[in-house]
Amino acid sequence: MIDLKTKVHDRYSIEFKMGFVAGDQPHEGDFSVGMWIFVPGSLDITPTTFTKTEFYRSVKSNIRLITPRFSLGDIVGGDALPLKNVQAASNDTDYDYQLKLFCAIVKSSLRDERDRILSMSSGDEIRLACGGFVDNCRAILASFDKLPSSKCHEYCSEFLFNTVCRYSYHLLTHGVKDERITALLQDVYTLQKEHGFPVVEQDSPTQNSDYIHRRGVLKKLVESILFLRVPKKRDGVLVEQAYYSLAAGIAMIFATVVAWAFQKYFGNLTWPLFVALIISYMMKDRIKELMRFWFAHRLSDKYYDNKAKINIRSNPIGTLKEAVDFIPLSNMPQEIEELRNRVHLFGAEDLFSDEKVILYRKKVLLDRSAMEKSSTYSFCGINDIIRIQVRPFLRKMDDPITTVSIVNEDGEMVDVPCTKDYFLNTILQYRYGDVTEFRRFRITLNRDGIKDLQEVR
Repeated sequence: MIDLKTKVHDRYSIEFKMGFVAGDQPHEGDFSVGMWIFVPGSLDITPTTFTKTEFYRSVKSNIRLITPRFSLGDIVGGDALPLKNVQAASNDTDYDYQLKLFCAIVKSSLRDERDRILSMSSGDEIRLACGGFVDNCRAILASFDKLPSSKCHEYCSEFLFNTVCRYSYHLLTHGVKDERITALLQDVYTLQKEHGFPVVEQDSPTQNSDYIHRRGVLKKLVESILFLRVPKKRDGVLVEQAYYSLAAGIAMIFATVVAWAFQKYFGNLTWPLFVALIISYMMKDRIKELMRFWFAHRLSDKYYDNKAKINIRSNPIGTLKEAVDFIPLSNMPQEIEELRNRVHLFGAEDLFSDEKVILYRKKVLLDRSAMEKSSTYSFCGINDIIRIQVRPFLRKMDDPITTVSIVNEDGEMVDVPCTKDYFLNTILQYRYGDVTEFRRFRITLNRDGIKDLQEVR
């Protein structure tokens, strides 16, 4: 199946997190996604002003394994696999790998437990769950502290302290009042100071920049073992060159036939033959370019722009392909056109606009058996995290605030500030096996960046 989550990452980028969960059978790891972006014509986004190169420059895509799921109590308690895998590491390289994966699992489990507690409505149930949350956090930190010391262990310890604090504060700031969580935070703060780790201070002269910087670096360090190497290269290069050679051959046949016919009719070294040769070679170049364009158009329908092998520790587990194109409104599938019409903000929103449509498509093929052989954990799939920068869409926007003059109730003319917003309507179409699903979103923008992201149902 495909699990989709979206959010505004920052003022200038939208994040689409797609989880591709492979099934038990090989054919169940075949996924495809189409992202249809409808751009207002006033923004002047066309194949000329917004090339494929610029699109891929505006898109950041990270492929990472879906973190193995464990409850907090199963990480270090009983026959806990995460702790045992760390303890059983046979060399320094494997030890560092297992330490990072242990921390990634703790982070994922803390997030799931936070969400579970926040979804509860009964006070007694929340109090019981908070007790388990605190006890498990203390057990995890104590067990991790007993592991053999190393530089990586020190970094991971700091990451665990930061992560426990983060999700504990999330609970407190979302209305969960429990003195045990407050006590846990105070104890973790003391441990951070004892280990010499940076902490957040109210009166920091550097505004806690060291803490924020180290937190970001540690996050990348720990999660690096989940990110997969996906070296991309162009798709269909050999076929493209074969087609282009064929185009050159067809153009040469035309030039040769013209030269042969005129030479036979007018004879050698005559002015008509000279003129005919010049014209034939001029036409030959035009024919070659037209044939190249025609073949390139046909190739774009069958091949992708880029392709890549997905690897876990140099072991291939699947493939990925991606492409982007401007699609004429007349070539849109009927179901996409119907969904777009239902997304309109107003009944006749686009009657007077020349909307442009960008289609970004991606195909992923996963081998479940290869994934299971690559690790002692059972990885169920991958997350494809796509961040799209909207800066190219802002270049030709008007000022975010404009004024409109009105006459108020007292008969006086006043200027009223009004916002000038633009809308990027986006439809995601994803297929998994025989199942096709659609999700629709509307991104509200102005020249200052992203204002809002809404799913339209």
